[in-house]
Amino acid sequence: MQKKWKTLLSGALFTSVFLVASNVDAATYTVQKGDNLTKIASTHKTTVQQLKQWNKLSDDSIFLEQKLIVAMPDKVTGKPIDKENNSTANKTQFYTVAKGDNLTNIAKKYNATVSDMKQWNALESDAIQVGQKLKIQQANAKEEATVDEVEAVIEFKETADEAIAKQLANEQEITTPINAASQQKYNQVLIVANQSLGVPYVYGGNTMAGFDCSGFVNYVYQQAGINLTRKSSLMYFQQDTTKVKTPLPGDLVFFKNTFIPNISHMGIYIGNDEFIHAGSQGVVVANVKTKYWAERIVSFKRLNNVQ
Repeated sequence: MQKKWKTLLSGALFTSVFLVASNVDAATYTVQKGDNLTKIASTHKTTVQQLKQWNKLSDDSIFLEQKLIVAMPDKVTGKPIDKENNSTANKTQFYTVAKGDNLTNIAKKYNATVSDMKQWNALESDAIQVGQKLKIQQANAKEEATVDEVEAVIEFKETADEAIAKQLANEQEITTPINAASQQKYNQVLIVANQSLGVPYVYGGNTMAGFDCSGFVNYVYQQAGINLTRKSSLMYFQQDTTKVKTPLPGDLVFFKNTFIPNISHMGIYIGNDEFIHAGSQGVVVANVKTKYWAERIVSFKRLNNVQ
């Protein structure tokens, strides 16, 4: 990070550091099934408007496992205040993934579990990348976040954005339509997707009992006869798809920054700027031009095995 960041973050605007670093301090709440902003605001003795301001939300949409700021940083100390017990945050540090690492050996280093690692970092699967910064939480620490920790959050977001841009730049954009056989499968994709409307959100789910975003796509495509291995939205974006100039109903759409600063959500395009996806309210139809999605859309893409 450049020196000017250190000057800015450690100077007169120190309070704002904790707003930037809010995702890594203990003044957060992880969204559970059945939650909405009104319920969360009431529980944490704040307002919906304040939650939206702290978390830079453009509307009331939230997602299961999303981490929300629920307590205001103290203007003098910079430490987040827990309004229930006035205790300070758990200490969070970062680990940079090296070649040969996996969640199991990283968790072991910090006396944690793979489940802990996935929860702390909102990971849908065990997949991690070299250079990725992972949050490691240490309980009962009383110190506020350091400038280096804040920089790590900023750097990770910048690195993610750079990786997304590089990925898309290296792909040769698809400009041709699909063949008749694939079109028939896409027609079936739309039928199955619409039949799934209203199925609840379930983290890790890929059946009609409940879906997460990538599990929903996996299920629908499989039912339509399109071979697809179960992966996270990030892995589908990186490994299995190519950007398209003009998306067809049945193609995929990817989003970033929904709960981590990277590709973190996906859905199935159904035409007229609409897509169907498994979000916090279950399987629903949304529009890519609404403010929330327009700020987060990355690309329309097509599976490489769809010709």
